[in-house]
Amino acid sequence: MAMQKNDVDTSLQREVYVRDHLAGYRTGLALKRTFLSYLRTALAFFGGGLAMIKFSGHPFVTLLGWFLLPAGVVILVQGIITYIKVNRAVQGEEKKTDEAEKVNI
Repeated sequence: MAMQKNDVDTSLQREVYVRDHLAGYRTGLALKRTFLSYLRTALAFFGGGLAMIKFSGHPFVTLLGWFLLPAGVVILVQGIITYIKVNRAVQGEEKKTDEAEKVNI
């Protein structure tokens, strides 16, 4: 028995929804990876600042260490804010995709 046009449309819609779900999953992984790089950078700034303060005898290097400490905190806060904003947007889009899938299937 030959496939009807409606059957082809339904299978194509399902394939599109699978791609949408996989794209959402990849986006979530990229978001987590980006947050981890914010965290790594913040720790490097903070740790570098502490090392400069603790082990340097030169006043300029010590001052630079004191500037790196709050810079690390600012980078961490920016990473958290970015993660939360983008995560909410991604979850909202996934919700829309799930609702559209339920209606069309």
